[in-house]
Amino acid sequence: MDNIVRKSARHLGLSPSPTPPEATLIIGDLARWSAEGRKLMAADNFQFSDLKSLSAPFFADIAPTIVLSPLFGDDFDVIDVATRLDELGYRGQYRAITENLPDDDMIRKEVRAHAPELDFDLLMMQRVANDG
Repeated sequence: MDNIVRKSARHLGLSPSPTPPEATLIIGDLARWSAEGRKLMAADNFQFSDLKSLSAPFFADIAPTIVLSPLFGDDFDVIDVATRLDELGYRGQYRAITENLPDDDMIRKEVRAHAPELDFDLLMMQRVANDG
């Protein structure tokens, strides 16, 4: 049966085993971002959530290949996000965005202590002149 499906897909010009688009989940302070006039781009492969709204069904529906968040927000920090991702069984990439830190290895070790199965790292960004 599987062979028939593959032949039919090829006949129709479709990939016999389509790969789903990679999804990026961005966790942040959505209410504050909106109040500041920041626009959240609408795209199929980008989803936005605040940490409080990150439920198991929502997460399973998105099935992200990477999760991004700031190092800390109004109501959460990197440990909160890593712990929640670990609770959800996520084993993919999680990157916390931050400015340069004096001891970034300390952050990495702390997160890995709380969520050792998570592929965690920091995404270091230079401060932008008009970034307040």
